[in-house]
Amino acid sequence: MCNLVHSTARVFTHALPIDLMTPPLSEDDSWAAFCVAISRAWAVSRWGSVGVVVGCSGGADSVALLRALCELRSHRLPDACQGFIVAAHLNHGIRGDESDGDQAFVRELADELGVDFLTDNVVGDPSTDEDSLRRFRMSFLRQQAERIGARYVALGHTADDNIETVLHHLFRGTGPAGLAGIAPHRSLGQDLVLTRPMLSITRRVVREVLDSVGQRWREDSSNQNGDYRRNWIRHELIPLVRSKYPDAENAMARAARSQREWRSVIDSLADDWRDRHLISADPLELGRDASTDSCIVIAALQQIWTEQGWPQRAMTMRHWQQLYNSINAASDTVDRYQMPGGIDVCCAERGVVLDATSLRRSP
Repeated sequence: MCNLVHSTARVFTHALPIDLMTPPLSEDDSWAAFCVAISRAWAVSRWGSVGVVVGCSGGADSVALLRALCELRSHRLPDACQGFIVAAHLNHGIRGDESDGDQAFVRELADELGVDFLTDNVVGDPSTDEDSLRRFRMSFLRQQAERIGARYVALGHTADDNIETVLHHLFRGTGPAGLAGIAPHRSLGQDLVLTRPMLSITRRVVREVLDSVGQRWREDSSNQNGDYRRNWIRHELIPLVRSKYPDAENAMARAARSQREWRSVIDSLADDWRDRHLISADPLELGRDASTDSCIVIAALQQIWTEQGWPQRAMTMRHWQQLYNSINAASDTVDRYQMPGGIDVCCAERGVVLDATSLRRSP
């Protein structure tokens, strides 16, 4: 059963009365400090005058993000300079009345905050895996943002989500890039950017600041379902690791930051490699290369997968290495094969052709 979480604290119903960049001064300063952390990660000057679609499930993290962005925009910008914020919610329907309750809650919250509300219902299947559900949500958010001309899609992932993602990637064997964790910003196509401004904030802090202003949220009962791998990491693995290594989460966060710095350098080199080795865009063909390090070529391939919107979650380091071997001309036994998600690979005379025809034909 889904519970509507609330606090007995005073309900916060107005814009912050202080300059958010000043030091904390009152009993409400935990919320002000939370808004400061978001504005430092994602300055209002970058998004306040354009359109932002906020993915809001009704859970604490997305509720906190939606409320903070609304208050930051109204506090920092005059009305004439403001863009728009939209709350978007996809109802999968897999939890019956509970899912409908989440949808109704986000609708009511959007009305309270004075922002538009976009939603859709899909026929849910309780057996749908978590990665598929995530893809459905991202597709919905992207389509809505493109339809209304928004510049950003904002999501409320936290520091805890980042650590869980790093561990999930580690166990799936996705290689060094996966250990960089969740990207704070990434392109969703031309003129649309996905941003996650809460990656430095823990899940515990989010709930504490919502309590401090009396803001309610919804608890998703599926977050307790141990069949989902991320829930197992969250509820069983991380507490076990913490019992032996109390500072493990901070250590993993530092390691992920270092990996992101490494990744930024590799991505720059990968951009240059693509410019030099792209033979044609349709079909997409890459020239062979027997001299460039695998990390650069694989990074370039991952960029291509992202830009093309091809499925990546089933791609392990073994798959990326297989592609690299073909480009490196080290693979002399297989001339044609298929990557997860239906991407056909053909080792042609000049280079390697990547064909998504099978993917487009799939239902």
